[in-house]
Amino acid sequence: MSAADPLQAALALHQAGRLDEAIRAYRRLLPADRGGVQVNRLLGLAMFARGDGAAALRHLQAAAARAPRDAALLNDTGNVLRALARRPEALATFRRAIEAAPGLADARFNLADCLLELGRHAEALDAYDAIAALRLPGMDADFHNNRGAALAGLDRVEDALGAFRAALALDPAHPGAAANAGEMLQRLGRSRESVEALTAFVRQRGATPGLLLVLGQGLLNLDLPGPALEAFDAVLRGDAAHEQALQGRGAALTGLKRHEEALAVLDAAIRRNPSSRAALVLAGNAHAARKDIEAAAVAYSRAAAIPHGRRPDAALAMMAYGRLRACDWTALDATRARLRGGAAAGTDVLPPFEALCLFDDPALHRRAAERHIRDNHAGPRRALRPPRQAGRIRLGYVSGEFREHAVGHLIARLLELHDRDAFEVHAFSIGPATGDAVQGRIRAAVHAFHDCERLPEDAVLARADAAGLDIAVDLNGFTGGSRTALFAAGLAPVQVNFLGYPGTMGARFIDYAIADAVVVPPGAEADWTEAVVRLPHAALPTDDRRPVATEGLSRARFGLPEDAFVFCCFNNTHKILPEAFDAWMRILGAVPGSVLWLREENAPATRNLRAAAAARGVDPARLVFAGRVDFAEHLGRHALADLFLDTLPYNAHTTAADALGAGLPVLTRPGRAFAGRVAASLLQAAGLLGMVVDSAEAYEATAIALAADPARLGAIRAALAAALPSCPLFDTPRYARNIERAFREMRDRAAAGRPPEGFTVADLPGA
Repeated sequence: MSAADPLQAALALHQAGRLDEAIRAYRRLLPADRGGVQVNRLLGLAMFARGDGAAALRHLQAAAARAPRDAALLNDTGNVLRALARRPEALATFRRAIEAAPGLADARFNLADCLLELGRHAEALDAYDAIAALRLPGMDADFHNNRGAALAGLDRVEDALGAFRAALALDPAHPGAAANAGEMLQRLGRSRESVEALTAFVRQRGATPGLLLVLGQGLLNLDLPGPALEAFDAVLRGDAAHEQALQGRGAALTGLKRHEEALAVLDAAIRRNPSSRAALVLAGNAHAARKDIEAAAVAYSRAAAIPHGRRPDAALAMMAYGRLRACDWTALDATRARLRGGAAAGTDVLPPFEALCLFDDPALHRRAAERHIRDNHAGPRRALRPPRQAGRIRLGYVSGEFREHAVGHLIARLLELHDRDAFEVHAFSIGPATGDAVQGRIRAAVHAFHDCERLPEDAVLARADAAGLDIAVDLNGFTGGSRTALFAAGLAPVQVNFLGYPGTMGARFIDYAIADAVVVPPGAEADWTEAVVRLPHAALPTDDRRPVATEGLSRARFGLPEDAFVFCCFNNTHKILPEAFDAWMRILGAVPGSVLWLREENAPATRNLRAAAAARGVDPARLVFAGRVDFAEHLGRHALADLFLDTLPYNAHTTAADALGAGLPVLTRPGRAFAGRVAASLLQAAGLLGMVVDSAEAYEATAIALAADPARLGAIRAALAAALPSCPLFDTPRYARNIERAFREMRDRAAAGRPPEGFTVADLPGA
């Protein structure tokens, strides 16, 4: 036999997978391998194939030391370093291989993949693009999938989607590319398209954990927590500790209102990985859903404290809002400064509703809304027929609050007053079927009441199509219970933002916003993506038949001193920022014996407000907290107070209307944004513009002066009482005719093929 025969025999063992025998044969040949390259390389590769990476590396490096320009050998060495998670060394080795042989495709692919694994997405993309420029062989589905991952890491989502689709064109059964394409569609707000594509892939090709995770997230985005739970549970059946599946399961359970189960799952996920921002945010959401605001704030705070990469999240804003609800103002100025800077730079998400509560900045509110829409609801709106040019306008109001709720109370009377000859009115309820008195009024007032809380998106859209809606009105916006995905898909050819959310939706699929000249002054349209429609008086509807009960009400019953001056604010606690509270404490200090009557919303807020009063030198006993009573008594008890003090940047809205309707004057200072100008709008419609002041100093001085001048305050109360029967604020029939004129103009423009455009409705007194 020739001298090469023992090496050929060892190679044959190696190629047959008899690795232990091959390794022994290679070792016997090492002493005779005078160059120290060939046998060391083959021995290293055999050891690597057997799983002994450290030993393999020693032999490959020994060979490379003797042949430093052998590109294939360097590439093999880099692969072992990469498998041993020594990626920086692997990168350097792949670069040496490429220097030795620029056309070595394997080394270039390995370099690009290694950069991707290190999260160096820009460099990885350059490496993939260099491969494409050289037209090297091997640009298969995996290549395009990995290139897409680099683009996704750079937030070039559209380009990434194109790369993943290129991978699927080469290999339609590539599960990684299918999952990645689905994720990109979701990041583009096209969750419906993502779910449809992934569902079809699973039916045809079968499921993988990666596919199921993305499918589950898409189903959550479409407000389908039940099917999402099934997807996550399928992953967990194969891997009970899968972190992303546990997080998804917790989110799905929260969506199903199974909060205790959700928290158990999320707590388990957090115990496994205490640094998981996603799990902590989801736990905060679950705590908030079960109204444990302190626990929610703690979870959000823990999440916000963990450093994060390029992908932004809302943990900091959610922490700030959770603390506001508890009147915990810890580090609020620093948090607001960070949020404002991050939102301006595009490095942090600022959720739209939280933005309203934290900042009096309508331009920032628009940016926050637009980013939210871009991240969650950027899919194409369905093509729908134009509205009918004649006949009854089919109007669909959509809300999660058709019940005993501020929105329910405000909208019920308007629905009762709609002209049934001119309008066919539908209520699409995406909230609970409570059966309470307000929901009963609404059911009786409309042509059809559609219970849609548990219906999937497609079923709700089908109901809207069957109703033949001309106009759909979103009464939620970005407030609780909203289903913005319905409007993103297209419920009607004309879609309107009204009542529930005092700011722009930032969405091109919402055509109009209902406002007035106070809440959105002329010239402020640049802060709105909707065409602004101004009603002639306050944009907020009220109830001219509101039940105000006064019999049997007394100050003593509510813990108020009989002879003291009673300041009042029944706004939600998240509207009470330290600037307002500081002013209130100075006002109490200047009005001896006076008290401040506040809403008792939650125990932590009550405790913190009392502590804050004490810290400012005010006896906490001078804060009196109002518990829950029925609606009629709640309205009536306002008359026991002397003056309502408003908040900023988020004004009293329904609470101001309640106070004025009960004869209690409201003192307000308007801000720059819609949310901070509603009380001024209501006061103008009630004929009390003198209660609108233009500075913080005037606000405090006016409150103190009115407390010291009973005659002046009495005259204001008398003027309000005289105005109530006829003022525009509580002339609901007049309001109904005016908003109907707005709807008719919207319908007529769309029926004529004209785009949405802002306009002002001329007043139509009387019914």
